[in-house]
Amino acid sequence: MCRPLLFVVLAAWSAAACGRATGEAAARSGAVTWESCGHLPVRDGRCGRVTVLENRDQPDGRRISLWLVVLPAREPAPLPDPVFYLAGGPGQAATVILGDPSVVNGKLRDRRDLVFLDQRGTGGSNGLECDFYGPPANAQSYFDKFVPVDKVRACRAILSAKADLAQYTTDASVADLDEVRAALGYDRINLLGGSYGTRLAMEYVRKHDANVRAVVLQSPIPPSEPVPERFGQLAQQALDSVLDECGASPDCARAFPKIRDEAREVFARLRRGPVTATVVHPAVGRPTDVRVSHENIAEVIRYMTYVAGSASAVPQVLHQAFEGNYSPIAQDLLRRRADGTFDALYLSITCAEDVPFVRASAAEDDDGTYLTGYRVREQRAACAEWPRGAAPSWRGQPVRSDRPVLIMTGEQDPVTPASYGDLIAQTLPNSLQLQIPHSGHSPGGLTGLHCLSQAIVDFIESGQTGAVQTGCVSAIVRPGFVVPRG
Repeated sequence: MCRPLLFVVLAAWSAAACGRATGEAAARSGAVTWESCGHLPVRDGRCGRVTVLENRDQPDGRRISLWLVVLPAREPAPLPDPVFYLAGGPGQAATVILGDPSVVNGKLRDRRDLVFLDQRGTGGSNGLECDFYGPPANAQSYFDKFVPVDKVRACRAILSAKADLAQYTTDASVADLDEVRAALGYDRINLLGGSYGTRLAMEYVRKHDANVRAVVLQSPIPPSEPVPERFGQLAQQALDSVLDECGASPDCARAFPKIRDEAREVFARLRRGPVTATVVHPAVGRPTDVRVSHENIAEVIRYMTYVAGSASAVPQVLHQAFEGNYSPIAQDLLRRRADGTFDALYLSITCAEDVPFVRASAAEDDDGTYLTGYRVREQRAACAEWPRGAAPSWRGQPVRSDRPVLIMTGEQDPVTPASYGDLIAQTLPNSLQLQIPHSGHSPGGLTGLHCLSQAIVDFIESGQTGAVQTGCVSAIVRPGFVVPRG
């Protein structure tokens, strides 16, 4: 998990669901209020809202509306168990996934409805955002800390007018999800979760096992691992693996024969002080010099290793930095922060469920890595200023279930390594894990990914791990590293 920790969308994932709310379902929970889909890129979907209590311990308290999109299965008599998409972050809205045509037009939509529910605190469900970076005319402001404490305080003051920030937790979202399931009239559902969405999926399984048919977990995080503990060590492990692969690739090794030494020198230089880089904000359009810190550069390298495609460019940008050109890395960070906002749900969830459980020495334990322990220190400081929800009862307790679960992990994932999948599978006897070679948090940019797409379809269609063909995973390869032409 990170911010932005984007939901992993594979080529065969599809979007669909049409509501079939029954009188009984409406009596058990809030009914769906259907309305126009507005700007969303769906032509045959239904869009609606379900109103829920923000704090379920206060029956007369504030209510919030949850935004959902339901697209119908293509066949006239769909199967009764839909697929719910659970997005990552925490902070990504599930309806954002509808922008991917391969999702909307994928095979999963043939026989099942698929449902996209914006989690509370995201998108159209009382979305919570902090203005952390910007304005565009001030390019330097985009190179502030990951979570600037002064802006955390300001954001808390603004958002507290429309939300009890302590109520935006995984447990609350699990309850929301079950209310929406009932309102739509579904008895059992399938869950597709990516990154943080795997936590939401498995906590739903823990509390509502009877309502679950099958689960897909992409890049999962177990309840024993609090964020951001070991972020530095995991990031270093992923970077080392990428550089090892570069060294084993003739083209990459030829282009960057001393890349390990160069990488060490880049981060040693940055530890001595900031460097200058030239960036162009897309809204301004003119070059501007900025001062870039060790924290800034390390953050970008970590994010580049999240996606296999961008990891292929890591040796080149580190080599450029070694030669004194930090502008490509700085431009990447500006691109990631260009809208100026930060998902406040990330703070509400991690400040209640993760940061208090990070071991006391976590920052120091990471200081020997290229990332250092800055994420631990900054998130602790931010959480000291943020309303904290109730500590979760599930922290450190594995989910035990005999539901079929398909687990997908990346061998070079810098935040949820393949070992996390092994750990989760220990208490899920009906599970199957696919380890994706060369993959980070997302396999995007690799070739042969149709194997994963088909695995998801076969698994959801059958509801059985035995239906998944695993042999083709070995055919997934990196098409090559980015190297200078000629």
